[in-house]
Amino acid sequence: MNSHAVSCLILAGGKSQRMNHADKGLVEFKGRPLIEHVINALRHQVDDFVISANRNLELYKHYSPDVVPDVSGKHGPLSGIASALPTCSHDRVLVVPCDMPFLPDNLVDSLLTNSDNSPLSIIKVHTRMQLVFLMHKSLLGSVQEHLDSDKHKLMQWVEACSPVIIDCSHSARAFRNINSIHDLDQ
Repeated sequence: MNSHAVSCLILAGGKSQRMNHADKGLVEFKGRPLIEHVINALRHQVDDFVISANRNLELYKHYSPDVVPDVSGKHGPLSGIASALPTCSHDRVLVVPCDMPFLPDNLVDSLLTNSDNSPLSIIKVHTRMQLVFLMHKSLLGSVQEHLDSDKHKLMQWVEACSPVIIDCSHSARAFRNINSIHDLDQ
């Protein structure tokens, strides 16, 4: 256990079109499923893991007892967050994708130190915000309002929240996604 009282929500419900529709979190990378790399990188930084997934729920339960399907039928990151966020134990929640195997071992410390107590702080690498952020559970209403307004783009919601942006361009490799079969080989 760590001293931060932070839960981790791993988004593993994507369609994985560039990965031949394989369940990306379960795709092997260096001998282990991608989600296992993510969990290993974060296990000493967070207290619990909640996995948002839409298939292979029983397999994901090997990594966390809290596997939550997206019940909205929208099946995007924002609706996955809306479905799984209430299951998180703590008010502060680290949200990450299942396909970032190189996450740094000081990620939560960096987000907390630089967040200025904002309800949302997000990692940016060069000019692009990453699907790696620390949010407060109180933002669930905002997430739901966005979805109810038929707005499903995660980054559109993030920008509407006026987040604290933490530039991690100096460690860009740590936030590299494995998005395709090609990425697995590199």
